[in-house]
Amino acid sequence: MVWVLRFINFFLLVVNFAMIFINPSNLKYTFAILGAFSFISGIRKALIIGLDNLRGKFWVLLSLNAITIPISELLNSEVLHIISRFYLTLSIFFMLQGLLRQGFSLNRTKSVIWLLIIAISILLSFIFLPFIPQKLTSYLFLIALNINFALLVAVILIYLGSDLGLRWIIGTIGFLFFFVGDPLYLLNNPIYPFFWCLPYFFITIVAHMEE
Repeated sequence: MVWVLRFINFFLLVVNFAMIFINPSNLKYTFAILGAFSFISGIRKALIIGLDNLRGKFWVLLSLNAITIPISELLNSEVLHIISRFYLTLSIFFMLQGLLRQGFSLNRTKSVIWLLIIAISILLSFIFLPFIPQKLTSYLFLIALNINFALLVAVILIYLGSDLGLRWIIGTIGFLFFFVGDPLYLLNNPIYPFFWCLPYFFITIVAHMEE
């Protein structure tokens, strides 16, 4: 059963990649299908783990991300996109909070690296700013992008060198593709949905790993 799910996940990614060359305007539909599959896979994982613990609740929260962004894209709503990004903020914060509760933290060296990376991210945002539409939703999008990036980098730095396992490192690094897709979205590049597919692809890989 699980091998069938893994094949479907890979097949949907291939379809989305092919759509870049066939008809990029239809990417949002194939992206939505992959998102729906990722949602189902994540809920399945949550039910296997159990909803009475932190991991199970996290998988429910993470799974809902897989449908909020596709719905925003299908409805072509900038406002819903902003809401979905701040919902993503909540999910990543929940992930970070779980790590902190387990006693993990950033040491001094990792804290310096984290601050340096965040400073570079903010600087790049100001450089990027003149090339995007000058409106409130664009600014909010950039703010959410930087907050999410800061939280995700903190999570990745905690994972690196820990004994938390390869599966979570793979899944977390997969989230980095949002920070390729979102700038392309602001630039109205037609292939941006493909880079939103990649985080869900990697998260779904983790969802299909045996406990």
